[in-house]
Amino acid sequence: MENTKKRTNKSIYWILLILSILTGIVFYGVLQGQFSLQFLLFFSGVPFFLFVIGCFGLLWPKLKPAGDVVYISHALLIGVLFILLFFIHIWIILPRICPDFGSCLGI
Repeated sequence: MENTKKRTNKSIYWILLILSILTGIVFYGVLQGQFSLQFLLFFSGVPFFLFVIGCFGLLWPKLKPAGDVVYISHALLIGVLFILLFFIHIWIILPRICPDFGSCLGI
């Protein structure tokens, strides 16, 4: 029973990861001209959120803390991973969507 639950959880995280990539390809590749830049900019958080959930879900068994002492290092490692993914989103993906970020927001 435990092995089936692990496989089901792992497949859910893989589905979320693939769904995030497909959402990104559909909205930012195929249908990019159908939506305003402001919508694409704000909607970019959805594929990012799905991608982060998939990554954390797949990496959790490998990063799971073994005892009470390692919880702080585990929290720091998870935080660094999230910041790394967030910076990739902000500095690489968003500039490809909208090169002039201020004008896309209407500022």
